[in-house]
Amino acid sequence: MIFEIFLTILLVSLIIKATKRPWNFPPGPRGLPLVGYLPFFSSWDPQYPHEAMKKMSEVYGPVVGLFMGPSQTVISVCSHEAVKEALLNDDLNGRPYSAVALARAFGEKLGIMFVTGQFWQEQRRFTMRHLRDLGFGKTSIEDQMMGELGDLIKDIENKSQSDSERIVNFKGIFQVSVINILWAMIAGERFQRTDPKFQQLLTANELIFRSGNVVRGSIPIPAFVLKHFRFVRDFIGLKTELIEPIQKFIQETIEDHQHRNLTEEDADNFIDVYLKEMNKQKAENPSTNFTNKQLISTITDLFSAGAESTSGSIGFAIIHLIRDQQVQKKMQMELDQVCGEFFPTLNHRSSLPYTEAVLMEAQRCSSIAPLTVPHYAVKDTTIQGYTIPKDSVVMLNLDAVFKNPKYWNEPEVFRPERHLNEDGTKVIKNDHFYPFGLGKRLCLGESLARNTYFLFTAALIKKFRFEPVPNGPLPSLAPTNGFTLGYQGFKAVVTLRS
Repeated sequence: MIFEIFLTILLVSLIIKATKRPWNFPPGPRGLPLVGYLPFFSSWDPQYPHEAMKKMSEVYGPVVGLFMGPSQTVISVCSHEAVKEALLNDDLNGRPYSAVALARAFGEKLGIMFVTGQFWQEQRRFTMRHLRDLGFGKTSIEDQMMGELGDLIKDIENKSQSDSERIVNFKGIFQVSVINILWAMIAGERFQRTDPKFQQLLTANELIFRSGNVVRGSIPIPAFVLKHFRFVRDFIGLKTELIEPIQKFIQETIEDHQHRNLTEEDADNFIDVYLKEMNKQKAENPSTNFTNKQLISTITDLFSAGAESTSGSIGFAIIHLIRDQQVQKKMQMELDQVCGEFFPTLNHRSSLPYTEAVLMEAQRCSSIAPLTVPHYAVKDTTIQGYTIPKDSVVMLNLDAVFKNPKYWNEPEVFRPERHLNEDGTKVIKNDHFYPFGLGKRLCLGESLARNTYFLFTAALIKKFRFEPVPNGPLPSLAPTNGFTLGYQGFKAVVTLRS
């Protein structure tokens, strides 16, 4: 009898806890005891979490509060005003101790993408300073970019000429070139496009991104639960067996660098610079944050994000231009007028406003990262007047801003001119467009990504004409789902322009 009473009290307490919301908490749907709203979230949109968040905002408002699991508060933010406020709020600059972060970093808080506090500041500052010294985001790396671009163009040209109908399959074709630019700074090396081992790593990396669920993967889950319960890993789409080969490859690369006994002057890549700092710090402080695992985790963050994001942006831009031949021709006309017989360079960029507008519009219409990396409330704070409790996971929906008719006229229409002044001679900065985020958590690779995206897409459009496959469907703009969004593999007729 006593046990039944106790069980009843416990059940009632759980129900009250599940339905009781903190004071001034954002409006949102109610959940069930123990599981919260987790089983029902996908009912708003079974495929895309960012679309589910948008649909919830239409009912509850731009800031929505809900519980995922027994007690984890999750805040969905969808309007420009609320998103910008959150991005510039230092109290929301934390990162959740999530399943994804654990799996990528040996079950510890490592790397630069999913860490917080003084550790994050120290490691990000060191990484940024030395990557900049190595050419990160500078025009000094443009020669490296143009070399990779030349190999990509040769590959596309060979594929086109080997097919009687000039049809080229563009699935995964951009990744090797993009990651080689980054890998040259990280390890001082590059890969051949046909290297089977490297192709396997890129495939594994893509599968990691495509298999995950960004909302489920952001929920803090203890490491022992992830390790011992496979169904939990499957539920959030976490493929640890794919992460381990990437970590092993990075570890082998680091070991190779450790055996070289380089001098200070020979440290011309990030691994060598970090190893020298690590050895120096360990001699002074055995408990330093500069460790082998931290180096592996930092490179994993750089490698995975670099391979996925920029190559995806290039792919979506090409798809938009295949679907809109008039925009493609207008972009080619500008490139011909400004660059003549040469490929566009970064110095040409300010003289190519229409080209820049096309690239911006492709990013607005087809966002690779519709949600920012999840933020985390390090203390009680507010968004748009609502109380955001400490330890809340905050999901910021950039795609909702980029597609909101309040800010954009006919947002579903691909229209590069919306980013230009009236006579089309100057790019206009729109306060509602920030694909790399804002504030202290601004994407670390923004400058490199922008430059690579511009050079590759502009050069490909200048060199080739891209057309739909005759009697076939147009390449789809519907993204493949995952932790980020990717373009579907597509085919196009590719011919050299005279």
